[in-house]
Amino acid sequence: MFKRDCVVLLLILASACGGSTTTSPTPLTSNGEAFNVTGVVTDDQGVPVVGAEVTMSHWLGGMVRRPSVRTDASGGYTIAFTSNPYMNGTNGSRGAARAEVVAEGYEWYWRTVLATIPQVTENFRLHRITRVTAGDSILLAVTPDNGLCTGWLAGPCGRLRVAAPADGNLTIEAIPTQVPAGLPQIEACCLSGNERYGNPLTLPVTAGAEVWVEVGQERPGFDTSVSFIVKTLLAPF
Repeated sequence: MFKRDCVVLLLILASACGGSTTTSPTPLTSNGEAFNVTGVVTDDQGVPVVGAEVTMSHWLGGMVRRPSVRTDASGGYTIAFTSNPYMNGTNGSRGAARAEVVAEGYEWYWRTVLATIPQVTENFRLHRITRVTAGDSILLAVTPDNGLCTGWLAGPCGRLRVAAPADGNLTIEAIPTQVPAGLPQIEACCLSGNERYGNPLTLPVTAGAEVWVEVGQERPGFDTSVSFIVKTLLAPF
């Protein structure tokens, strides 16, 4: 899967799929620091998500490790690992791992788990997959508990998928519903093999294609909840 592979590339190359700048840990030793991460995975209504896969991608001895567990009947999980923490972005904090959460029917989710203390509590809130047909509009909310963007945009990100019923040029535009939310950026993935950015953003599509869309910012993410009207238009070739 493209987006899951992005996490590993972020850790190895600090590029390719974007997100906050990440540098390799120092020193690269197999000793590392021990972390025990526990928490609960819920949906956007606060209902526990059973069977979600929680992965902690991290450095250890110059290699990327990806231990995973499944959430239990209460949505809880516990995962222990040893990592070489890395510098996280530009704020001087250290990252212990990139948390990735995947569950059927929900958007893929990831964010950095900070290397603050050995016993870390990390709760994750998943959002159900939202689909629209090209030509429709939708109100998209972005809250601080959304996962980070997977491309070059800063998180958190709102996500949706746009289905194309016919060939044509698809235009996507995100308009803030409040001031001063600021004009967001749109990332569309990955019909041509690479992400596309802009607002509005126009790209060619073929009938039956589904475009993955993220709405975020070029600067560090939203501090409060914001919402956008996302408009889509399909013009025939």
